[in-house]
Amino acid sequence: MLKKFRKSVLAVAACLLAAVFLVSCGGKSGGYKDIVILVPNADHGWTGAVLQYAQEKAKEINDAGKYTAEVITSESVQAQSNQIDDIIASSKKPKGIVILPQDNNVETKIVALANSGIPFVMFDRIVSDAQGIIQSKVISNVKGDNEGIGYETAKRFVRKDGLRPGEPVYIFIGDNSSVPESRTAGFKKYLKEAGWTQAQLDKIPTSDSTGWARAKGKTLFIDWMGKQTAQTMPRFIFTHDDELAMGILEALKSSDLTDNQKKIFADKIVALGASSGLNEIYSVLKDNHKTIERPKYDLFSVTYDPAMIQISIQSMVDHLNGASVKKENVIPVSVVDATNVGNFKGFGDAISK
Repeated sequence: MLKKFRKSVLAVAACLLAAVFLVSCGGKSGGYKDIVILVPNADHGWTGAVLQYAQEKAKEINDAGKYTAEVITSESVQAQSNQIDDIIASSKKPKGIVILPQDNNVETKIVALANSGIPFVMFDRIVSDAQGIIQSKVISNVKGDNEGIGYETAKRFVRKDGLRPGEPVYIFIGDNSSVPESRTAGFKKYLKEAGWTQAQLDKIPTSDSTGWARAKGKTLFIDWMGKQTAQTMPRFIFTHDDELAMGILEALKSSDLTDNQKKIFADKIVALGASSGLNEIYSVLKDNHKTIERPKYDLFSVTYDPAMIQISIQSMVDHLNGASVKKENVIPVSVVDATNVGNFKGFGDAISK
């Protein structure tokens, strides 16, 4: 009971604090600002950075004075679905919406949004419906090159690290949205170009959903390592996010794995690929992380900049101003490793010595 009370107090406090930074929690009984930005709660580093960049852009719009803008967060699919219902039912609707969907389970609500006539831009997790209603009405889909992340990871594994057709490789996925689907598809696309058969591609195993959470990724990795032997341990691991890679690196430093399990990993691993641009993993690549040394195997991260949310919001501003907006706006990616990490700006706190 005490834990539940503390959670309630923390939730209320978070909502009050969010209000200071142009963020609302849940639905609204009154009218809306001109531009409403719907994003998930800051449940891990990347979404936290998205929220920060969204707040900054909303403030910029409000300061400019032509339009008003607000950021509304949600902690679940149901909460975001309710927010969309409230917006559609409101007597004072926004002029435009920018949405980072929780996942594909908000599809029916985004169909309703498309049918409502309110212009909307989707960011990152692009949702479609079988009838094509969403994509026929969306102003712009703004996202990083998720397929490119998988493609560049596989290319690195093959060209630099020597991954052979049919060789064991394991994927730690994000969730059930379009993002991990695209990252895995891009990964397999390059492998097919590199000579893998469809049967070999179909055998590549993946983890359960991590929800992009470091703690869940760490737990799944520990459980997975408990099943590995010197013969079954793959040389290559592809994680869909830097948080998941950090969970692996933390597990390898912890007592959650036995010395023998750590030895099996160290003896076999050749490359660990991740993505997003978390400053903490950049600290590891720079070899100045407080507790985790830069590994001897090939550790790298493919960029996926959370500041892209500002491009999404600007796309809505441009649309409202009557300007032409690119329907499919895919932001290119880069591979970051120990040799070039100094050329890239990450997000979140660096954990440096």
